[in-house]
Amino acid sequence: MEIAGYLASIFIGVALGLIGGGGSILTVPVLVYLFSVDAVLATAYSLFIVGTTSVVGSFSYFKKVWLISKRLLCSVFRPLQPFFLQGLLSFLPFRKKFLASEILPLPKAFY
Repeated sequence: MEIAGYLASIFIGVALGLIGGGGSILTVPVLVYLFSVDAVLATAYSLFIVGTTSVVGSFSYFKKVWLISKRLLCSVFRPLQPFFLQGLLSFLPFRKKFLASEILPLPKAFY
């Protein structure tokens, strides 16, 4: 079953390269059904996989100076700040973590 999962992963990579999106919706079922990963954990893994693929794919655009690094920092990393902070607060109990997840994105509404 693991070999089928790797073959499906290659298919996902080709599909992402051809159509430029839809990686998470393809990755989660492969992780759940072929690699026997829990569905919630598979969702987090898929975001990491697709994000890493996007970063690696953008290196060639950085070399060609098609992406302006300041604009990239503002448009990509700024919205991700609450999620990184949430990860740092993972030691908190559930209720406080839930409250933090509601409060942390608020400053983003005023940008």
